[in-house]
Amino acid sequence: ICTGDTMDINELKKKLKNFNPKMYDHCVRTMEEAEKLAVHYGADREKAKIAGLLHDCGKKMTKGSDNLTHSRIGANFAEEVFKVHDEEILNAIMYHTTGRENMSLLEKIIFVADKIEPARKYEGVERLRKTAYYDIDDAIIISLESTIEYVKVRNLDLDNDSLKTLKFLKEGK
Repeated sequence: ICTGDTMDINELKKKLKNFNPKMYDHCVRTMEEAEKLAVHYGADREKAKIAGLLHDCGKKMTKGSDNLTHSRIGANFAEEVFKVHDEEILNAIMYHTTGRENMSLLEKIIFVADKIEPARKYEGVERLRKTAYYDIDDAIIISLESTIEYVKVRNLDLDNDSLKTLKFLKEGK
């Protein structure tokens, strides 16, 4: 799959479809949204496509466990199963659910693309889609605030990285 530093996206797609057919369509839509955001913000399109495509490759192995585990496992799978060795892509996969302080532009793009891909339907998604192309940091803040509220209302465990990310981005405003 890797030839030097370039990866054939079609090979990755085939492998992902076989690996996790249930997540495939969502991953392709996230990849397409990530590419649009990358073009808009001047980020690396190929890296955005690869990270967007593989962002949920860890979901297959984390069924029934918390929603945050899949991103860390996904980064490992991207490296071991899909032979991705680019640190920036692996970090974008790893932090696409929680964010982190000092996120790279690619990390921000994958975080947001996952939340706004066209099949997503939830209260506030249209506002988030508009904000994503106006101020990506604001889009992350809106998304994290919404997630934190969702988690609090349902009395679920809140991930500390999400809180740190939100605080970091708000302080930067």
